[in-house]
Amino acid sequence: MSTSPSCSQNPHFLTLICYNKMTIKNVIFSLFILAILAETVFSQNCMDTSCPGLKECCSRWGFCGTKDEYCGFFCFSGPCNIKGKSYGYDYNVDAGPRGKIETVITSALFDSIMSKVESNCSAKGFYTYEAFITAFKSFGAYKGKVAKREIAAILAHFSYGSKSFCYKEEISNERYCSKSKKYPCEPGKNYYGRGLLQSITWNEYYGAGKHLGLPLLKDPDLVSRSPEVAFKFAMWFWNRNVRPALYLGFGEITKRVDGRECGNWRRDDTKNKVKQYIEFCEMLGVTPDQGLDC
Repeated sequence: MSTSPSCSQNPHFLTLICYNKMTIKNVIFSLFILAILAETVFSQNCMDTSCPGLKECCSRWGFCGTKDEYCGFFCFSGPCNIKGKSYGYDYNVDAGPRGKIETVITSALFDSIMSKVESNCSAKGFYTYEAFITAFKSFGAYKGKVAKREIAAILAHFSYGSKSFCYKEEISNERYCSKSKKYPCEPGKNYYGRGLLQSITWNEYYGAGKHLGLPLLKDPDLVSRSPEVAFKFAMWFWNRNVRPALYLGFGEITKRVDGRECGNWRRDDTKNKVKQYIEFCEMLGVTPDQGLDC
């Protein structure tokens, strides 16, 4: 019985066939390696891209999976299973004593906080209690009882973002305009930081005004003209980007507001924000969580 000569025998008339076979194998192998690398890169950046499977969770370290280390306490997004899990740590900013916003922050307490604003501050008298309560209650999460820790965290970030409620807009007025079909920049308008979280910049974020029923792309200065809009704009950002991560602790939610503050060159910024958080917790009669460092 005759057999076909193998490529290893390499007769002259089979050279082309053998070359083609090896090329196909190499291409298949290369595609296989690329698929693995693509999946690995995808999984390691899931905080930006999300996980490919509906059953997979993205951990706070950027990896996808379905086990407890992905979907448990350190779950960042996806079908997280964190209810009732503390792993011995009290990190949850949404835990502890609760109350309605107007009883947690009374008019007298709010006025006491604002009384410390220096007289030469541009926002002296700008941030009012009425605007504060109206803005909070415009979001469903704050119509009932809320955690005092979260209110303390919000006040800490708002205070830090506005330099202790001293400013209503960023001192450095840059344009902050990027190309966007969905949220195009208006001619002559600048999208620098305004209000209570002055790390909120760029036209894409001001485009969020549509969710608030406000024309912030056309009139970004509305944030620095209306105290109610200033609070609503900051609260929209908080609800969208920060509130889903409250269970991870104050340090982790700081990253959601401005991740740059967790770098080694801005450690003092983080410490100052933590200090303010602890002070507001004491003011509200609640202990801070244990996850203070980011």
